[in-house]
Amino acid sequence: MGFSVLRTVTKAYKDGEIIYRQGEDSQWAFEVLEGSVELVKDGPDGQLVMARLKAGELFGELGILDNTPRSTSARARGSITVKAIPRDEFLRQVEADPQTALKVMTKLARRMRSPEGGDVIRAAAYKSAAANLPVPVPSESLIATPVPVRVGRPLPANLIGERKPNFMEKIFDAVAKDPTRRPGRKAKNPPPADILVLVGKLRDDYEDVQHKLLVAALDGIPGVRATSIDRDLTKFMPGLGEPNAALNDDLMKRATREARGWMNTQNADLLIWGNIDATGRNLELHFTATASSPGERPGRFTPVNTLTMPVDFYTDWTPLLRAVTLAAIDPRSFPQGRILRSALPAIAQAARALGLDPSGSMEPHERASILFCYGNVCAVCAQLEGDRSWYHVAVEAWRAAIDLMDQDQGLIIGQLYQQLGLVLQIIAERTNDIDCLEQAADAYRRALMHISRRRQTLDWGLVKYRLGCVLYKIDMAIGDDNALREAIHACQASRQVFNRYTHPIRWSEVSNTLAQILQVYGDNVRSMPILEYAVKCCVGSLQVRTPDTAPLQWASIQNTLGSALFLLAKHTGEWEYMRQSSEAFRLALTVYKDHGAGRMAIITERNLQRAEKQIHSSHEQHISDPVWAQSFNISEDSDTYDWQAFLDGNGTDADNAAGSQISEVA
Repeated sequence: MGFSVLRTVTKAYKDGEIIYRQGEDSQWAFEVLEGSVELVKDGPDGQLVMARLKAGELFGELGILDNTPRSTSARARGSITVKAIPRDEFLRQVEADPQTALKVMTKLARRMRSPEGGDVIRAAAYKSAAANLPVPVPSESLIATPVPVRVGRPLPANLIGERKPNFMEKIFDAVAKDPTRRPGRKAKNPPPADILVLVGKLRDDYEDVQHKLLVAALDGIPGVRATSIDRDLTKFMPGLGEPNAALNDDLMKRATREARGWMNTQNADLLIWGNIDATGRNLELHFTATASSPGERPGRFTPVNTLTMPVDFYTDWTPLLRAVTLAAIDPRSFPQGRILRSALPAIAQAARALGLDPSGSMEPHERASILFCYGNVCAVCAQLEGDRSWYHVAVEAWRAAIDLMDQDQGLIIGQLYQQLGLVLQIIAERTNDIDCLEQAADAYRRALMHISRRRQTLDWGLVKYRLGCVLYKIDMAIGDDNALREAIHACQASRQVFNRYTHPIRWSEVSNTLAQILQVYGDNVRSMPILEYAVKCCVGSLQVRTPDTAPLQWASIQNTLGSALFLLAKHTGEWEYMRQSSEAFRLALTVYKDHGAGRMAIITERNLQRAEKQIHSSHEQHISDPVWAQSFNISEDSDTYDWQAFLDGNGTDADNAAGSQISEVA
């Protein structure tokens, strides 16, 4: 979420002192705090001044991005003060602070467009190397799985959630797309350093008593300003504030757009709005943030989240209100993230008793709303502090909420199970707890019983994908072919939601995961059609990602492709597949080494050595029309293979014949 204070160093230099020299390793980035810095370069006629930097400007960061030595020397011009930031801390800040990212992107864009800009040479080399492969490799994956070991293998790397783009991917995407706003479109407000919360008028709150009480309760949180806004959102949306209004997707989407319009005018981070319920006993509060949380973030607040509190609430309720308010905010800058990290865990701890054991005088669904919100708070605290115990508290709260919910509240129950499955999966992956992983799969299945594919399309597709990932991990841990078959169904269903035209990045990710599952299952049942389809999925995934825009993801897909080709060679005896497997591994290894991905480079090098050993120990055989030389088109409309029949054991006669031949060879 930001810098570790102990690792960021402030240094002072006198006039002419060297900060770093040309040719040294790039381990630190710098920011000018006071004074001026010159960047100089050695030339045939002596040193040339390439740039002069003033307070607030970054330097030395480009060498960090591509792991190259310093291209210039930096020296002080007069007495100066700089902030020295180690590589990992600098990249962490860029992830959290859009302003820093923009500075780096702008500088990189200028460098790429300059006559001396050599940053794109390496990407061009990757493209040239890929062009020599018979497999069409125009690009993503997180899961670079070598030829799998069936039982007792540690759980694979985390497959949860919407993968964050890596830093280089953000840089190149920004440069390639030239993200200038359309003519006439208003510029976005810069993210503030503090947090601004707007508290709207409440429906049926006569004389604004409860409204004022809410503003007063939020006053005093360090770094957070709570201010009143003289508007009632429910009056702008007919039906908003009525019973079960939160379950109306269309209504809540329109309310969210309206609320964000209000916040944009004041550059605010959160709007609290709501009403007094029909009984007159409780407040029903909703929280709309300026930014949208990704669908996979544990503790994500949605329009169905309602915090129920008694009218004229006592100060005992203040910690719970504050905790939910902070947890509902998606920080837009590094300082905001630091505010949340310093304030929220302590406030959440103070609210724990009430959050886990709401007042017994409330109705069951009202207590469930509190438990749901407090579970979200705990999940966010776990991310802020890195403390796994918060996840266990979140699980406790959500399970208690599910027990209290009426079955007619299907959408809320579905989201509870969705959050529960996500956190259980995180716990399982960090502890290698297979029982917890199976509980996560069960939670995802239950979520799908309540989430509508037609109305909550994206959530449905995400849960299907998560379910497929969990089932794949279960198989990798204990060897369960039934889990693999269900995982294939789940990922295929997810690809029907995230197609390559409307959601290309997600489609590429799901396709690559599906390829890994297919190659494991195809290896188990010795099915050539399944292994061939795994190759097709890799090729399709590569058509979305390229080595210049997403090099590490591109390399990971090449690794998956290499594994699928290796298995085809193993089961067919056609060793041309093995040669292509070796080429795919070699391409992946080149990228991993160049980008400092040491762990993945070790895995890929091991795969490459295995493939080359097979090539050297076997006579090369050639196939007339290999699967990788075909013109693949793996859109859903053109995929005519009857997967349902195959997975049910009712494949075509040709498929059954192929399986018999393989058995004879074995």
